[in-house]
Amino acid sequence: MPVDTFAHNPRTLLHIATDLRSRGVSPVEVFGLAGVSPSQLLDPNGWVPRDICFALGEAAAIAVSDRFFASRIGQTYGLTALGVWGRTIVGAANVAEACEVAAKSVGLLHQGSSLRFLIGGSEAQLRLEYRGRIRANPRQHLIGSLAILRKIALLANAPEAITVRFSMPSARGVEDLEETHGYRLEFDCDYDAVVIDRALLDAPVQGSRVNDATRDLDPPETAEAVGASLKHLLPYGQANIRTVAAQMQVSTRTVQRRLREWGFSFEEILDDLRKAEAIRHARSGEHTAIEIAFLLGYSDPSHFTSAFRRWTGMAPREYSRTVRKHPI
Repeated sequence: MPVDTFAHNPRTLLHIATDLRSRGVSPVEVFGLAGVSPSQLLDPNGWVPRDICFALGEAAAIAVSDRFFASRIGQTYGLTALGVWGRTIVGAANVAEACEVAAKSVGLLHQGSSLRFLIGGSEAQLRLEYRGRIRANPRQHLIGSLAILRKIALLANAPEAITVRFSMPSARGVEDLEETHGYRLEFDCDYDAVVIDRALLDAPVQGSRVNDATRDLDPPETAEAVGASLKHLLPYGQANIRTVAAQMQVSTRTVQRRLREWGFSFEEILDDLRKAEAIRHARSGEHTAIEIAFLLGYSDPSHFTSAFRRWTGMAPREYSRTVRKHPI
């Protein structure tokens, strides 16, 4: 991933899907409004443009009528749910080392953001800033990120010594943030940061105490394994949950449970992956419709044509001609 590309690791978005599903809202619909497909979340190399991530946060907040939607996501899940970044932080010797690791490796989660670990006077800060031009409202991403960064400070097991500073102004309802960001909140600041008493930097990490109050999902690498397995199995007509589970050496019930935790059903993931692959092949013009149907595991090409019409409103051949005449 190029350093100058403003994009996010897709695994950071899985928890949005989980929360939406728990509230009775379809993640597929909300993600679609923001231009994100489930298949992107299963691709470890399929980084999502930053502005689309920001738009997704706002779309989700509107869908559930919760102006602080992302803060609850940041507060609910443990650090280790964020893969290597979080697991390395929890494994640090003390709070200072945890903060240093977090700032140094934030690029594992998203490019285009700056996380600085600053020490001055009686306090230390994890200060979050966005680089480059921002075309979408980052509010949800910001408040969710600060909730997660506060967890790093909580490794010292001293919540009374943590302050969260927001650049956004105070407004009606901000007291709701006390549930996720603590009661020491400051608004209209010149920056966004989690602040901790400097004296606590040498405190040993108390990761187990933080995670006792949170719910870690299974490692996001499992989601990537599902996507990789499906891509491999499609041409063989074996892209079914039993075969995927066998390849992952887990039960079908485990796969179903993990997919529910991520907020998607197996059928939704399979359909979206087929859609993404079908459009990619149709754009390339390298295969006939019958060949694409085979590559996607359809035993009957007519079933593929019907699915393609549902996805794009056109037959595969018509779509290929259109994109060649009007390339994007």
